[in-house]
Amino acid sequence: MTESINWSLNAQIVGGPKVMASATKEIEAYDKIEVTIEADTTDKEVEIQPGGAGKVLFLLIKSDTYSNDSSDVEKLTYKVNELTTTIELDALHVFIGNGAVLLLTEPPEKLVFTNKLLTPVSIEILVGRMAT
Repeated sequence: MTESINWSLNAQIVGGPKVMASATKEIEAYDKIEVTIEADTTDKEVEIQPGGAGKVLFLLIKSDTYSNDSSDVEKLTYKVNELTTTIELDALHVFIGNGAVLLLTEPPEKLVFTNKLLTPVSIEILVGRMAT
Protein backbone atom coordinates (compact mmCIF):
# COMPACT_ATOMS: atom_id res chain seq x y z
CA MET A 1 0.00 0.00 0.00
CA THR A 2 1.32 3.43 -0.91
CA GLU A 3 1.51 6.17 1.71
CA SER A 4 2.10 9.87 1.11
CA ILE A 5 4.00 12.53 2.99
CA ASN A 6 2.79 16.06 2.25
CA TRP A 7 5.45 18.67 2.95
CA SER A 8 5.67 22.43 2.58
CA LEU A 9 8.31 25.06 3.18
CA ASN A 10 7.91 28.80 3.51
CA ALA A 11 11.10 30.86 3.89
CA GLN A 12 11.16 34.65 3.84
CA ILE A 13 13.88 37.21 4.31
CA VAL A 14 12.51 39.92 6.61
CA GLY A 15 11.58 42.76 4.28
CA GLY A 16 12.80 40.72 1.33
CA PRO A 17 11.95 37.84 -0.97
CA LYS A 18 9.87 34.82 -0.08
CA VAL A 19 10.35 31.27 -1.36
CA MET A 20 7.61 28.70 -1.00
CA ALA A 21 7.59 25.06 -2.04
CA SER A 22 5.39 22.07 -1.38
CA ALA A 23 4.92 18.58 -2.75
CA THR A 24 3.89 15.05 -1.93
CA LYS A 25 6.45 12.27 -1.50
CA GLU A 26 5.16 8.77 -2.24
CA ILE A 27 6.46 6.10 0.16
CA GLU A 28 5.48 2.59 1.21
CA ALA A 29 6.12 2.81 4.95
CA TYR A 30 6.86 5.35 7.65
CA ASP A 31 8.06 5.48 11.21
CA LYS A 32 7.62 8.25 13.76
CA ILE A 33 10.17 8.01 16.53
CA GLU A 34 10.27 10.04 19.73
CA VAL A 35 13.29 9.70 21.99
CA THR A 36 14.86 11.62 24.86
CA ILE A 37 18.61 12.10 24.85
CA GLU A 38 19.76 12.81 28.39
CA ALA A 39 22.30 15.54 29.14
CA ASP A 40 25.93 14.47 28.75
CA THR A 41 25.02 11.36 26.75
CA THR A 42 27.39 9.94 24.15
CA ASP A 43 26.49 7.61 21.27
CA LYS A 44 22.82 6.85 21.92
CA GLU A 45 21.67 4.73 18.98
CA VAL A 46 18.25 5.20 17.38
CA GLU A 47 17.24 2.65 14.73
CA ILE A 48 15.48 4.37 11.81
CA GLN A 49 15.30 1.66 9.14
CA PRO A 50 14.70 -2.05 9.58
CA GLY A 51 16.22 -4.55 7.21
CA GLY A 52 17.68 -3.48 3.89
CA ALA A 53 19.46 -0.18 3.54
CA GLY A 54 19.00 2.47 0.91
CA LYS A 55 15.25 2.80 1.11
CA VAL A 56 14.82 6.05 3.07
CA LEU A 57 13.31 8.78 0.88
CA PHE A 58 12.30 11.27 3.59
CA LEU A 59 14.03 12.03 6.89
CA LEU A 60 13.06 14.76 9.35
CA ILE A 61 14.98 15.29 12.60
CA LYS A 62 13.50 17.78 15.06
CA SER A 63 14.59 18.67 18.59
CA ASP A 64 12.97 20.74 21.31
CA THR A 65 16.44 22.26 21.93
CA TYR A 66 19.27 22.82 19.46
CA SER A 67 22.99 23.46 19.72
CA ASN A 68 24.00 26.99 20.67
CA ASP A 69 26.19 28.62 18.03
CA SER A 70 28.13 30.49 20.71
CA SER A 71 29.47 27.36 22.42
CA ASP A 72 32.22 25.13 21.10
CA VAL A 73 31.57 22.52 23.78
CA GLU A 74 27.81 22.35 24.40
CA LYS A 75 26.61 20.66 21.24
CA LEU A 76 23.85 18.31 20.13
CA THR A 77 25.18 16.08 17.35
CA TYR A 78 24.49 12.88 15.49
CA LYS A 79 26.30 10.43 13.25
CA VAL A 80 24.83 8.19 10.58
CA ASN A 81 25.38 4.50 11.26
CA GLU A 82 28.96 3.89 12.40
CA LEU A 83 30.51 6.75 10.44
CA THR A 84 32.89 9.11 12.20
CA THR A 85 31.51 12.29 10.60
CA THR A 86 29.59 14.26 13.20
CA ILE A 87 26.63 16.42 12.15
CA GLU A 88 25.58 19.24 14.47
CA LEU A 89 21.84 19.44 15.08
CA ASP A 90 21.60 23.22 15.28
CA ALA A 91 18.18 23.49 13.58
CA LEU A 92 15.52 21.28 12.03
CA HIS A 93 17.05 18.85 9.52
CA VAL A 94 14.92 17.68 6.59
CA PHE A 95 16.10 15.44 3.75
CA ILE A 96 13.57 14.94 0.95
CA GLY A 97 14.31 12.52 -1.87
CA ASN A 98 17.08 10.02 -2.46
CA GLY A 99 19.54 12.72 -3.55
CA ALA A 100 19.15 14.65 -0.30
CA VAL A 101 19.29 11.52 1.88
CA LEU A 102 22.52 10.46 0.16
CA LEU A 103 24.12 13.70 1.37
CA LEU A 104 24.40 11.77 4.65
CA THR A 105 27.23 9.78 2.94
CA GLU A 106 25.61 6.37 3.21
CA PRO A 107 22.03 5.07 3.52
CA PRO A 108 20.93 5.68 7.11
CA GLU A 109 19.99 2.65 9.19
CA LYS A 110 20.48 4.33 12.56
CA LEU A 111 21.34 7.72 13.98
CA VAL A 112 23.81 7.95 16.85
CA PHE A 113 23.20 10.99 19.06
CA THR A 114 25.53 12.79 21.45
CA ASN A 115 24.09 15.44 23.77
CA LYS A 116 26.68 17.71 25.38
CA LEU A 117 24.02 20.27 26.28
CA LEU A 118 23.27 20.87 29.95
CA THR A 119 19.71 19.54 29.70
CA PRO A 120 17.94 16.53 28.19
CA VAL A 121 16.49 17.00 24.70
CA SER A 122 13.44 15.47 23.07
CA ILE A 123 14.02 14.35 19.50
CA GLU A 124 11.30 13.58 16.95
CA ILE A 125 12.24 11.66 13.82
CA LEU A 126 9.94 11.07 10.87
CA VAL A 127 11.15 8.51 8.33
CA GLY A 128 9.47 7.77 5.00
CA ARG A 129 10.85 4.78 3.13
CA MET A 130 10.23 2.08 0.61
CA ALA A 131 9.42 -1.29 2.12
CA THR A 132 10.17 -3.47 -0.89
